[in-house]
Amino acid sequence: MATILIVDDSILMRRNLKMMLAEAGHEVVGEASNGIEAYKEYAKTMPDIVTMDITMPVMSGIDAVKKIIASYPEANIVMISALDQRSMVFDAIQNGAKHYILKPITADKVLHTINEVLHQDPADDEAAAAADTTVASGSAVAAPFEIANKNGVFIVTVRASIGADELDALGGAIAGFQFIKPLKVVFRFDEAEGIADEALVRIAGFAKQVLQAGGTSKTVSTGKLLNARLKTLDASLFATIYTDLSQIVI
Repeated sequence: MATILIVDDSILMRRNLKMMLAEAGHEVVGEASNGIEAYKEYAKTMPDIVTMDITMPVMSGIDAVKKIIASYPEANIVMISALDQRSMVFDAIQNGAKHYILKPITADKVLHTINEVLHQDPADDEAAAAADTTVASGSAVAAPFEIANKNGVFIVTVRASIGADELDALGGAIAGFQFIKPLKVVFRFDEAEGIADEALVRIAGFAKQVLQAGGTSKTVSTGKLLNARLKTLDASLFATIYTDLSQIVI
């Protein structure tokens, strides 16, 4: 179970998030409708996770991230945004936010992201177990792709379920990265043996965009067949494939 602070100027959004989280066994310890309130509530409750909206009155979500991280650098802040706000999301991540969730919000997305941020295994996590009554599969469903920031490195986790729409969204995200210096990206393939060839081609293109922007791109994959496919696709780009994130200095 995690303690969570919900920050959103929409009463309806706060209510929906609170219901999702409470039903999954998490404890909502506070709510705020703007960035100033968020900072005060964080200092008072010291939650495990903060869900933070981007656009709010008085103080925006991005400014709230900066203010909270300046005082509490270990804060776990998850941004909630619309797809067209992705440039602002990456600004927030660059300033210390740990993860983000794209609208529309679902219980699957929220619970899986919380598990990712807290480094919990959904199979063993009490919160995921408590979600059996609300999530059809009995645990949070892994998203087709996720982006997290660890020590200034963007870790892009890709799964076999990624489709054209998700690839378009990922492409937009990669484009948003390119103004960040230094730019460091790790493409991590998680349970992606069955990923489509078309998807691999596009992801290879994203990796090349990172390199063309003066950044570094590294690849993590444990699938032998997938590794062979990547090397066949571009032997130079995928000359080195790591088997674990721990092998990369982050």
